[in-house]
Amino acid sequence: MPTFRQAIASEVPAIARLLSRAFADDPIERWCLACRGFRAVLELEFLEVAGQIAPEGWLWVADALHGVAAWIPPDASYDDSAVDAVVNPVLTEYGGDPRRVTTFWAWVESHRPDVPHWYLDFIAVDPDNRGSGCGGLLLRSGLARVDGRTESVFLVTGNPRTVPWYERFGFRTLRSEDAPDDGPRVWFMIRSASDGRLPILGAGSASWSGT
Repeated sequence: MPTFRQAIASEVPAIARLLSRAFADDPIERWCLACRGFRAVLELEFLEVAGQIAPEGWLWVADALHGVAAWIPPDASYDDSAVDAVVNPVLTEYGGDPRRVTTFWAWVESHRPDVPHWYLDFIAVDPDNRGSGCGGLLLRSGLARVDGRTESVFLVTGNPRTVPWYERFGFRTLRSEDAPDDGPRVWFMIRSASDGRLPILGAGSASWSGT
């Protein structure tokens, strides 16, 4: 049974590489970061995001970095402008359009629910380790901790294959829409605190942190 724990800052580069592999075919990332050198820009983006949230205790990993999940607490966020300051010049250099990224994520933000909620920013398993149970472990363990705080969980996905998987864990689709400017189809999903309780499986020794 895989185990989980909080990530540490020194693991951020390896986590960014894992995420760039896991999201290499993701419709949202493919559309937002459409450019030459897509994988390099994607890894840089995740490097900046993970570098911010790992010290906050919001980044969790399974086993030997086979999987990773980011749980952002209610009323918290990382500094998008700091990420953009690093990523946008590189994205532009490779022929991408930073305005596309800004417009898309502003649209996503407009769909966030009004109720206090955790934001499952991403959950991913290294392609070589899919089917190992890491993804389910990271999702179940996070939901079990959130259930104890009585708040909802919100997520966004552009991959229709993941929708039934999230539904098995109690998520439901709030709405599904095409992003502006001929962007990808996006599913906005929520799991209310009253939707169920999931036990922690293969629990590690780390305690939950966050505000």
